[in-house]
Amino acid sequence: MDIFEKIKNTEGQLVHYQEFGHGLFCLSKLEGEITAHMKFRGKEVLTWSLNNYLGLANQPEIRKADTEATAQYGLAYPMGARMMSGHTSTHENLKRWAARFVHKEDAYLLNFGYQGMVSIIDALVDRHDVIVYDSESHACIMDGLRLHMERDLSFLIMTLKVVKNSFRELKS
Repeated sequence: MDIFEKIKNTEGQLVHYQEFGHGLFCLSKLEGEITAHMKFRGKEVLTWSLNNYLGLANQPEIRKADTEATAQYGLAYPMGARMMSGHTSTHENLKRWAARFVHKEDAYLLNFGYQGMVSIIDALVDRHDVIVYDSESHACIMDGLRLHMERDLSFLIMTLKVVKNSFRELKS
């Protein structure tokens, strides 16, 4: 069988739950401008999955700068993740600008949250540190922690009493 035909004809496992999950186990169709509130299945909902945390994506100044940058650099610049393909003088200029902006000697430029969390954890801790974290933390935090854990304290439901008891056990 042709692989593309197979993909087209195979619904996959999640489609069986679509009816029960109100359409959430398939490609959800969001409607409207990219904002914190969008329409999903005709109902206005809070959108948690967008990279527009500060609501800047629809600001006229941002759209204008985006259009100008696209005209100057095209859509492929700066070549994807710098971890894989390196960086450019534009990245170096941005790092220098960011450092001056916060009155520091240098700055890190991390172009996605996953890399940021793993890098920050890497910079702050080593294998001798004890890390206390919520066991339901985002995958980027968990991966950063796995690089350094010799001993750890994870909690499914973190209460002050549980944390205090765990530290007491750790000290002894």
